[in-house]
Amino acid sequence: MKQLLLLITVLCSYFISAQSVIEITYLDVHPTQIGKFVELHKKVTDMSQSDERTIKGQWVYRHWYGSGASIAIYDQYDSAEDAVKDDFTGAFQKNYEKLSDEAKKEMDEAFTQWWAFFDGHWDEMRFIDYENFFVSKEDVDWDIPFVFVVGNYNTSGSIGEMATAYLDWQTRPMVKDGLQLGGGASVHYKGAGSDVQLFGGFKNMMDFAKAITTPQENPNVEARKKFWSSVSGSHEDQIYVHVGHLENGSFNLAGKDN
Repeated sequence: MKQLLLLITVLCSYFISAQSVIEITYLDVHPTQIGKFVELHKKVTDMSQSDERTIKGQWVYRHWYGSGASIAIYDQYDSAEDAVKDDFTGAFQKNYEKLSDEAKKEMDEAFTQWWAFFDGHWDEMRFIDYENFFVSKEDVDWDIPFVFVVGNYNTSGSIGEMATAYLDWQTRPMVKDGLQLGGGASVHYKGAGSDVQLFGGFKNMMDFAKAITTPQENPNVEARKKFWSSVSGSHEDQIYVHVGHLENGSFNLAGKDN
């Protein structure tokens, strides 16, 4: 209970003001079935869109390297309350009733296959303050299969200070002068997840490899020390690739021709 109260206090101090929430769903999809899942996900997601829903965005990634889930779905909301109120089922059913009998049969089959991929899934909810804990280059075209790198860390100290130290050490310099398109940090709220999740986007794998192997000209040594001194226990890193996102009321596959 003491740790929970400490976490809530930190959240209120650093993240709640922005009222930005990410609900992440992790799926264990066999690599050979990822293409099929994405195809079905687009059909079901498009069928579930309406102006009444509270979801503000969704980004879907497929696993490329590491030991994490093969699919990660990031749903974005303005608040935790909106995340709870979001009525995916109601919107889906409303649009479904407008279909012809033949189209309903096709959608029934698609939904059944899609939902089967969620067997054994797990999820978590995280807070993020985009104003203070996110950095991006100007005019980034995110409609590409960009590389999405995620690091999960726990801390025995201040979550906000840990995130700030990492952004000052790695994210801000790499976005300003390097190959990183953008990046930031989110903090755990509920579900099975780490205290801090650090993330960054790169145009492609070559840019990512070059970015992490090129020494910084003027490294922020103090921020680096502060970050690592805040880390508690082991951490894990994952590399994903963006496969699609919500745009103008439909699921848009990554890439201009999709």
